[in-house]
Amino acid sequence: MKISIILHESVHGKRDLASSRIRGRWLIKYWPEAEEYVTGKKYDVLIFQKSYLVELAKMFDGIKIFDICDPDWVNNELAIEMIEECDAVTCSSPALYEYLKKIIKKPVYYIPDRLDLEYIGRRKKVHRGQAKEVVWFGYSHNSHTLKSAVYALKRYGLKLSIISENMTTITAYAGSPEERRIPERWTKWNLNTFCDEALKSDICIMPGSLRANDRFKSNNKTILAQALGLPVATNADDLKRFLDPKARQEEADKRYKEVRELYDIRLSVKQLQKIIEDIKCKKT
Repeated sequence: MKISIILHESVHGKRDLASSRIRGRWLIKYWPEAEEYVTGKKYDVLIFQKSYLVELAKMFDGIKIFDICDPDWVNNELAIEMIEECDAVTCSSPALYEYLKKIIKKPVYYIPDRLDLEYIGRRKKVHRGQAKEVVWFGYSHNSHTLKSAVYALKRYGLKLSIISENMTTITAYAGSPEERRIPERWTKWNLNTFCDEALKSDICIMPGSLRANDRFKSNNKTILAQALGLPVATNADDLKRFLDPKARQEEADKRYKEVRELYDIRLSVKQLQKIIEDIKCKKT
C-alpha cells in the first residue's frame, strides 16, 4: 500500500513547522510505506496534514484522512469542505477530539503529538543545586503567556531564557519604579541546536493561556521538555517546588518514563495503520 502525507508547510510555502515535523516527517521516518507527496504519483492513501486541498481530495478515489492539529480550522471554511471529502479526521488533543466528534459525522480519532526519541538523544540526567534559570520555547506570538510568570520569576530569583523564531521581550511592572525587561537570554530557534540550548536551564515553564482556542492545542512542548529531563512548571507553586533539586529530579524521572512509554512516534504510526485498515474494511 502506497501512502503519502501532504505536509502543511509544503503546500502553504512555510518552513520548519512543528506540526509538519511531528505529524509528517517523523512519521515517514518510521513508516516504510509512507512518503511526502509527489505530484502525479499514484497513491492508495493520502493524509492531508492540515493541508486544505479540496480539489485534490475530490479527485482522489483512495483512502483520505484529514489531520487537524491547530485551532486555525475554526475560522476556515475550507476545513469543513475537507472534512466532507475525507473518510476520517485525526486530531492532536483530547479537547479537539471531544469537540469534533460532537459536530461532525465522519469518524474522528485522537492521535497525540509524539516524538522522535532519536532526535532528542540526550537529557539532563542529574539535577543539582538550587534552580537558577528557566526556559520557555515556542512561536513568539504565543509568548504573551509569560507575562503572568514575571512576578514569580523575580520572587524566586530565576533568570528566563527564551527560544523562539523571533526576538521576544516581555515588559512588565516588576514591583519597582522601573520596568524590568526580560528575557536575560534569547536564542533563535534551530532544530539542530534546540536541545542543547534548552538543557542549559533547570526548569521549563509553560504558563496557561486565556485565549479560548488555545484549549485545543496539544501538549507537544510539554512532552518535548520532559523528554529532555526538564520538569515543566505551569504555575508559581510548581516553580517554588522545583527550586529544590530533589523535587526536580523526582519529577523529571517520572515524566521521562511516561514519555518513553506513551509518546514514541512509532506508536502514532501503528495508530494510523490501524485507522487505514478500518477504513479499508468499511469501503470493501
